[in-house]
Amino acid sequence: MIRADYALSDNPVVLREQVRVNLRKADLLTLCYSCFGGDLRLTVNEVDFSIVTGGGVQILDFAVEFYTAGRAIASGKNAKIEFAGMADEIYLVLSGAAVTVSCSYADGDAQIPKEEVVAVSREFLRKVLADLESRYPDLKKNENVKKMHYWA
Repeated sequence: MIRADYALSDNPVVLREQVRVNLRKADLLTLCYSCFGGDLRLTVNEVDFSIVTGGGVQILDFAVEFYTAGRAIASGKNAKIEFAGMADEIYLVLSGAAVTVSCSYADGDAQIPKEEVVAVSREFLRKVLADLESRYPDLKKNENVKKMHYWA
């Protein structure tokens, strides 16, 4: 079972770039790399892949990377999730109907059904988009964010 959750940071140091961004007009690259820092809680069958750094994980970027990885798995390919501005990576290796999940920053791996990766990655992107639009209403008017809704 995959459990994915996050907490956005309210630390002014983490938010310093985000407050300068026009959320209505920002491109996807800016939104993913300069906004919405937080901590990621991620467990797969009790193996902990979380990254808790006091706001160092770009949450929207992770959601997009996770969704993209889920799409790769759905099409029969292995996938890698990279974290913006970090050397950390999560690896998803497909073997039949199962996916082995491991990472570069913690010990252990876990196996889960392929369908679960696909479903949870889509659900996580939807959850992040809904949460961010609720917290930052200007995002609802951003054309790039509107396009992301069509993905998921």
